[in-house]
Amino acid sequence: MEVTQSHSTVSCGKKSRRALVVDDLPNARKAVGEQLLGAGFEICYAEDGFAALAVFKKVRPDLIVTDCQMPRLDGLGLLRRVREVSDVPVVMITAFASIADCEEAIRLGANRYLQFRRDLDGVGSVACELVGGFQPEGGPSVRSVMTARRARSLAREELRGELERLLVECRGNIAEMARRMGRDRSTIRYHLRQLGMLGEMKSVRTSLSGGLSSRIGRD
Repeated sequence: MEVTQSHSTVSCGKKSRRALVVDDLPNARKAVGEQLLGAGFEICYAEDGFAALAVFKKVRPDLIVTDCQMPRLDGLGLLRRVREVSDVPVVMITAFASIADCEEAIRLGANRYLQFRRDLDGVGSVACELVGGFQPEGGPSVRSVMTARRARSLAREELRGELERLLVECRGNIAEMARRMGRDRSTIRYHLRQLGMLGEMKSVRTSLSGGLSSRIGRD
């Protein structure tokens, strides 16, 4: 366990607050931690859900900020176990948001669902809002606080973009798309159907098939 003391003059209140940052990527942990240090938090770090549970039991943080996708025990698994014993605020932050993960996090009791690239600068504001009622001048920007509706919308946009890219790169091969995304084939088909992209998949396959037939004819 690593604990860092903040010396920032901006804080969420008179009493020192402690946040637990959970991510398997050191650079991501550091980036989130720096935002929270700037808001006056002491920081504890953990590299996955199991390590986070051990830290949580020992220090009882005022806030947890966790990645979704991690080895051993992911963010959703951590959230599920924490909610069995505590109502401590939990912020989910992820570099790749899927609709399913977003909805599951909200169902399990996540207080906020953030997208790493868009919302990193707003983590401190969100944290202070959740644990101390503190708001920086002007409050957090609209983009820094993701409600359930906005989280779903952004997750849908990002997922569509990722699937469109993979449809072309993988030539409409569902198995290869599933492998690259770390999902099973049924999940990929589900997302394609939900996003109305089955027609695009068929078009890619038809186009590739037509191109192959033309080459064979020329040969």
